[in-house]
Amino acid sequence: MTGYAARGSITINGVTKTKSSGYNETGCLTMMNAKQNVLKGLANKLRSHLEGCEGWIEWRDLGNEQRHNWLNKVAETLEWNELKGGKVATLHEISADEFRNTLVGSLV
Repeated sequence: MTGYAARGSITINGVTKTKSSGYNETGCLTMMNAKQNVLKGLANKLRSHLEGCEGWIEWRDLGNEQRHNWLNKVAETLEWNELKGGKVATLHEISADEFRNTLVGSLV
């Protein structure tokens, strides 16, 4: 792997859901890109679990800049363990509620 990679998981009702990004031959272009891919994947897993909940903001309802800024803020808020000289990051253990609270809290 020549680029960057990240992995994270959340626990939803006792079931661990994991998302990885960049664990291939080339990896992601930046660490932030890898982290954002993980966050989007985990948000989608949580959203699919909570389907029908009121107040959920769809990705398509956010402008590109708003999505980018929001994902950056969430990525910087969460605790990541960086390994291999900063080339690999893993999200610390987090529950679905903690993850959701971070996502929603970062919107304000």
